[in-house]
Amino acid sequence: MFIQALAAYADEYLSEELAEDAWEEKPVPALIEIGPGGTFLGIVPRLRQETRGNKTVTRPEALQIPRSPVNRNSGLHPLLAADDIKYVLGAGAWTAPEDEQNATERHQAFVGLIEKAAATTKDPALETCAHFYSRSDQVQAAREALKDAKPGVLIALSVDGPLVSKGAVRSFWNEHYRKAFQHRVEAGGIGECIISGIVGPIAPTHEKIKGMSSLGGQPAGVSLMSFDKPAFRSYGWEQNANSPVSPGRSMAYVMALNDLLRSDKGRRRDVAGTGFIYWTRKRTDFNLMRLLEQPSKEQVFELLGSDPAADPDPNMFYMAGIAGNGARLLIRYWVAETLATVKTNVKEWYGGLAITAPNGESAPYPRRWQLLLAIDRTGEPNDGKVLALIRRAIEGRAKPLGYDILSALLARLRHVPEDKSQGPEKQLDRFAPARMGLLRLCLNDISKGETQMTESLDPQQDHPAYVCGRLLAEYENLQETVYRTAGESKINVTVGDRYYSLASTNPAIAFPKIEELAKSHFQKLRRHNTGAMIAIERNVIDLHEKLGTHFPPLLSLDEQGRFALGYYHQKAERSKQIAEYQEKKANAGNGAEEQD
Repeated sequence: MFIQALAAYADEYLSEELAEDAWEEKPVPALIEIGPGGTFLGIVPRLRQETRGNKTVTRPEALQIPRSPVNRNSGLHPLLAADDIKYVLGAGAWTAPEDEQNATERHQAFVGLIEKAAATTKDPALETCAHFYSRSDQVQAAREALKDAKPGVLIALSVDGPLVSKGAVRSFWNEHYRKAFQHRVEAGGIGECIISGIVGPIAPTHEKIKGMSSLGGQPAGVSLMSFDKPAFRSYGWEQNANSPVSPGRSMAYVMALNDLLRSDKGRRRDVAGTGFIYWTRKRTDFNLMRLLEQPSKEQVFELLGSDPAADPDPNMFYMAGIAGNGARLLIRYWVAETLATVKTNVKEWYGGLAITAPNGESAPYPRRWQLLLAIDRTGEPNDGKVLALIRRAIEGRAKPLGYDILSALLARLRHVPEDKSQGPEKQLDRFAPARMGLLRLCLNDISKGETQMTESLDPQQDHPAYVCGRLLAEYENLQETVYRTAGESKINVTVGDRYYSLASTNPAIAFPKIEELAKSHFQKLRRHNTGAMIAIERNVIDLHEKLGTHFPPLLSLDEQGRFALGYYHQKAERSKQIAEYQEKKANAGNGAEEQD
């Protein structure tokens, strides 16, 4: 299914590139400009600046250059008019001493191909390049101009424009490619293609997949299907006859992977050592990762207000999590689902993450980096946790969050100090809405027959752990009211700061200590603000009635989660009540002024 979907991607998105299979786009940072008589005129840079996050980076522009019809790991196989710098200019400052002979041989093969093409086509531009290579002083001048070039960089020749764009060059290479590729295909034999199902020639080997060096793959490229050792083969079949794919379809799936892995296409995200590539069978404006990374209110509201399940669109959504292992491509994750189902699952994902903000209003929908920071101090959890979050968003309740995510969330709650080295945009408060929303979703996924956790305070819920969390928040409110009444603006250490970790794991030990402290707070408040004391005392009594006569002993992980949400909900509800009271008071004051 995976390679079939990739081949279909090439048919839909890369039809023009498939039609010109002798050519491919590659980043070419420089042209060697050649003038009349083979004179070296200079280096023409091909660079552009683009913004990536908060950084501006310089990248080489893409150019369509010849595709090799054969595997270039062995032998001399130059490309016409554009190639690796060792082919174009031979040995230079970019060459290690032990590689000089290798570079010289490849350069001679490149020059030989230029001379053959010039003699065959009689093209003036190719003849000018042939003259250039006959003048050693001009070639040396080009080497000097590119002395700072890195090994392996692609360089193209230019005579009033890149040679690879000229008709005579393209015609010559198309014929050269067809003959060399046909000879290669004949070595593969005949078989039934596992992608198309058509019986015909089989590609003996497949092209390399690029762009995997940052994910553990070789810079030269990796292979998805490779049978280069006897242990990988069966029944005497050689090379890719073990997994037969026609030359055209093998080219299609490799082109698709190379296109999806390009950073400028917006279909790849690298997270925790895994590259996630994603696409839809037919073109659509829906971009899942953008929605997860930067969810706007408009996008999410539109999704939440719709019924994706009723969408008759049969479009498919695909996502793969990939990594490299030397010369091989690893598939760590693969999902193929209807786009309507994915939209339904994402809708349910954001509904599950919804949580009231600390000020009592609805919190903004969390971004992906906020969820990662919610479970890891640096925002870089292991790939298992990252994959669990992504699968939950895409596959819905079929892949519920488990105790590993819950445990990570609770660990971050128990440890008050946050890592401030990440910068303001990478900091997350202890009880940040993103963390609490994820905690709510995780608890609801884990719960079996338990009361579902709501977005805001649930006064009807009598689960002991939830009630204990609310009670701790109420005692903290008592302390803050005492300090506020006394005119002190700041509390150095609150009841929550001091006792949260103990109270959230063993209420039976923590609350007797907290209540002893609360007695003195009630006495102080009774002298200065009797009305506030009565209101808080009434709330405490109501919560004690829900608990019964005893505080619960050790709490399990999910009970600790319920405690955290009870504490958070109670504080948010208190903030909401204060805001409503202040607004009501302000409105009453404005009304009195109008009467005057």
